[in-house]
Amino acid sequence: MDKVKFVPEYNEAAQRWKEQTFQSLIKNHHIQEWLKANQLPESFIYEHTGRFADWVKHVERCDHCQGLAYCTQPIRGQYADLYMDQFLNLGIHRCAYYKEHEQALAHGAYYLDPKVSEAQLTIDLGKLNTTNESNAYKNTLVRVVDFLAQEHPSKGLYFWGKPGAGKSFLAVGIVNHYAKKKIPVAFMNTAQLISDLKMMFHDHEAMEARLRNIRNAAVLVLDDIGGESVTAWSRDDILFPLLDARMEQQRLTLFTSNYNLNDLKVRYAMNGTRTSEPMAAERLIERIRTLADEEFVKGESRRK
Repeated sequence: MDKVKFVPEYNEAAQRWKEQTFQSLIKNHHIQEWLKANQLPESFIYEHTGRFADWVKHVERCDHCQGLAYCTQPIRGQYADLYMDQFLNLGIHRCAYYKEHEQALAHGAYYLDPKVSEAQLTIDLGKLNTTNESNAYKNTLVRVVDFLAQEHPSKGLYFWGKPGAGKSFLAVGIVNHYAKKKIPVAFMNTAQLISDLKMMFHDHEAMEARLRNIRNAAVLVLDDIGGESVTAWSRDDILFPLLDARMEQQRLTLFTSNYNLNDLKVRYAMNGTRTSEPMAAERLIERIRTLADEEFVKGESRRK
């Protein structure tokens, strides 16, 4: 008896898919560009139809891309590419938008104690659109620009004003300016710093290492000073020696606060036990006055 040849139906369906997919692929501009770049015939696509079909679906995600925020790739900012190296291989590459994003954040490496977000790292005061800013805020920006124009400013700035007025925004912009010059900087929220150091209370070496980083930063911002819970320990054992050291070493120091310096002195006179210690407060404020000039930031909250 003769053997009956049986060809599974799915083979015919697979062949039809291969033929149809191949005809579609060779009309695709990505495929045509790839063939030209690799000097290969269209028959090569036919031999690897499945792989090229998957690749085209992937690469077409980048067509008409408007930026990293709109990326639809499985891994944000990275795309797959096929290349020949004896065999057909798949490579993963970072796109131009991703590289641009990396470059925009590269100065983050110069933050000695990284406590800022990616959004904060992108703040560039030189590119700030001031169209809708008030005249008062524009005047503050002029003061900041003049400050940044100084090669070696002798004193920092003490930004004070209502919550949300843009004080921290300006301070981050300033430290970004120096970080882009590859100068070691630190931006510390004062309340968070005190809280972190409390957690290290029984680990003197870790606490000292943390403080050393902040103390030695060429440029330091103490953000929202006076916003922390004031105690004799935080005032006299942490902030005073930190600021005293920076004053002695003439290191550039900036501050943001909801209080002017007179009101801040009143706040630091209290040590958490309802006992007034005006002399201890005066010593601390004197260091701040020596390190920075007051700059009132006028405006309503930007957080609405």
